[in-house]
Parts: sequence; structure tokens; C-alpha cells
Amino acid sequence: MNEQDSSSQGALGQNIEMLEQILEVMPDDLVTLRALYETSVKLADSEKAFKTLTRLDDQARAAQNADMIDFVLQQYEQIGDDSSEIQGRMARLREIKTASGLLQDEAVSAAPVAERRQDGDSRLDAEMALAWDLFQDDQLSQDEYSNVLHDLTELSSQHMGVPVTVLHILRDRQFGRMERMITHLSQKHEIPVMMLSFFEGNEDACRQMPLEFVSGNAILPFEKVGGELLVAVLNPLDHDLVEEAQALCGTRCHRYLVSPDEYDQQIARLKTDLP
Repeated sequence: MNEQDSSSQGALGQNIEMLEQILEVMPDDLVTLRALYETSVKLADSEKAFKTLTRLDDQARAAQNADMIDFVLQQYEQIGDDSSEIQGRMARLREIKTASGLLQDEAVSAAPVAERRQDGDSRLDAEMALAWDLFQDDQLSQDEYSNVLHDLTELSSQHMGVPVTVLHILRDRQFGRMERMITHLSQKHEIPVMMLSFFEGNEDACRQMPLEFVSGNAILPFEKVGGELLVAVLNPLDHDLVEEAQALCGTRCHRYLVSPDEYDQQIARLKTDLP
């Protein structure tokens, strides 16, 4: 195992301890259970991963959480275990989905993505993926990565109605290498950096998306070009969010990376200027 792999394993081990501490306080929290499961998978700790998955299964069924039930089912299917325990659990999950009308029929499948996703799990997944990506690229230290993961898990469970992003967390923790990190993300993911302060407000562009959606997710329109939108984002890995935005506004969206400060300033202006 090389030095980088050893560092990664150490960071994941710390995250396991942190997540377990959170679960001591909030034992039924689905987001934390899922994070613990996924971290255990990355550590190749199959025993802990399976134990956590079954715990997540029990809590997802108790909460009747459709998206988490789908996630657990997918994980069982990937495991491919024909044991009576796994098959029984899968059967119970499917029964719950059927009884509560959670199975996706043709009408649901045809609905826009933005209408079907409600609990923000995809947002959290994308932010966790970004944090891991930054850690792997040595943009975050082991302690910084652990702190970000802790904040993501804790803040997401509070359902505050505002975007919970890696860049916001780092800004709030007075991260000193923000500009370098944003440049790194821009170059790696081939997404231009935009200074929103250089643009005057374009109300026509801003009205293309509901303010509630914009203020609750890390994406906002700032210009309209040839019938298509230029949108500011904070996570180049969250492709699902762009698809949801395109479904809402009915036009193609071109992404630009912005700083959390610029995003917050623009959101505050929109809330003031748009009725």
C-alpha cells in the first residue's frame, strides 16, 4: 500500500468513527446510516457494510422513505446473495413499495426528474463525492476532509431549506485555499469560472427557474443566450442537478463554476428584486 492509499484508509477510518458518534445521538438518521454504509464499502469492510445496510433497511422501511428503500434494494441486488435473509428482506421492501404506491409506473417514469426527487439524497451524494474527489487530489487534508464530511452529514439532516455544499462549508470554516481549489475544479472538470459580479441582473433569465428551486439548490441562472441559459453551480460533479434544472425551465443549461460568496450574494439579490 502506497503512502496516498494509506492516508486515504486513515481518513476513511476516522470518518467511520465520526459517523458512529453521530449515530449514538441520532440512531435512526437515514443519511448518516447511508454515509456509514458507503464509507464501509470504500474500506472494503464487508461485515460492517452489510450490518449497516440491514440497519438502514430497517429504518428506511420504518420511515417509509421511498428513495432510501430504492437505494437499499439496489445494494441488495448488487450483492447478488441468494440467502434466505437477503431474499426475504428484498421481498419485504418490494411489498412496502407496492402497498404504498411507490413503484414507478409509466406515469411516474414519464414525469420530470425535478418532480420525482424530493429529499435531497442526490445532492448529498454529489457533495460527498466532491469532498472525496478533493481529498484524493490533495486539495483537502485528512482533517479537512473529515470535518467537511461531518458538516455535510449533520447539516443535511437538519433540512434547513438552503443548499448544503462543500464550498459553503469550507468557506464557513475559513478555508484559506478557496481560489486555488476553484481553479483546480475548473481545470479538472473543464468548467469555466464565472464572476457573477460582472453581470447585471437579467430578470428574464432569473425567472426561468422557480426561486424556491434556485434558493434550495446550488444552481442559479444569470444570463440567457439564444434561448439557452447560463447557470452558476458550486459542484461540477452534480450532473443530476443540471438535468433537474433543464427539466424545470425546458431549455439547455450551460454550467459555470462560482464561489460560495458570489452565489450567496446573487441569491440575496434575487430574493430582494424578484417578487
